[in-house]
Amino acid sequence: YEEAEEHNPQIPELLQITKLSGAGHTSLTFRDGELEVLRHLGWRLRAVPPLHVIGYYLSKGATFEDDKWQGRGLIEKIPKYMKKYSEFFCNLTLQEYSFQQYLPTHLGAAILLASRVALQLEPRWRPELVRLTGYDECELTDAFQHVWSYYEEQFPGHGSRRSISPKSVVVKEQSMFS
Repeated sequence: YEEAEEHNPQIPELLQITKLSGAGHTSLTFRDGELEVLRHLGWRLRAVPPLHVIGYYLSKGATFEDDKWQGRGLIEKIPKYMKKYSEFFCNLTLQEYSFQQYLPTHLGAAILLASRVALQLEPRWRPELVRLTGYDECELTDAFQHVWSYYEEQFPGHGSRRSISPKSVVVKEQSMFS
């Protein structure tokens, strides 16, 4: 996580407080060492979690003026609830290794779909979301079913009894970490 990186000393500071500078090391030798490690790892040092992808999707818009909620137009709070549900599903899938099989964009799109289903938004998936995510709903079926069944497994009865209240999402999230 980025916040963990904020407390790391910079390379010149490390050189000053350790004996490394006396051994002939410079910030350039550290950089060269890091590049060697990256080459050895195949440049796969950083993983992009679905939460970052969801942030992007939500910033571009995941609810639309002509969406329907319970057969009516959207209420003002729906975009906020969409964010809550999306973050909840991201946190839920982060705890289970089996979700690593999906690309972050694919899982992020499935989480977006799960959030729309949880909120009872119609249509479940839209052409605008296909353009945004690059996935048709049929391409998300397996990942969506995986997310939804894991949700129902962790919170029996909640998948069939969808609530608009973000408070129920917060309560579910708190119980996940207890």
